[in-house]
Amino acid sequence: MTPLTLFLTVIALAVVVLVAMLIPTLYQIRMTSKKLKETVEQVRVELIPLIKSATATSDELQTLTASINNKMDQTNMLFNELQEAGHLVLATTHILKNKISPALIQVAGLNAGIKAFTNFFTR
Repeated sequence: MTPLTLFLTVIALAVVVLVAMLIPTLYQIRMTSKKLKETVEQVRVELIPLIKSATATSDELQTLTASINNKMDQTNMLFNELQEAGHLVLATTHILKNKISPALIQVAGLNAGIKAFTNFFTR
């Protein structure tokens, strides 16, 4: 046996061992890719309804937000009207306190004076 034949025999045996080891590895890669394909398909099937549900929820939230904004605008208008009514009540109270109350006090004093006068002369 020459060194070349020995070298070629060793190389041939190494290739046979390498192929023998690669076959299970390639088989495992094939099985893994098949499982991966099934998993991706399952995720796709389950993801479509989830996306539809998320879209519907988003639409409902947009509608709800628009409704809340509308109610907030109405509430702001109500508070503005209440503020205006409060200012009117305050102005009316001020007028009553400063203008009409002194006149009523004078009328009440005059009435008390007339009563006292009539009581004095009726005795």
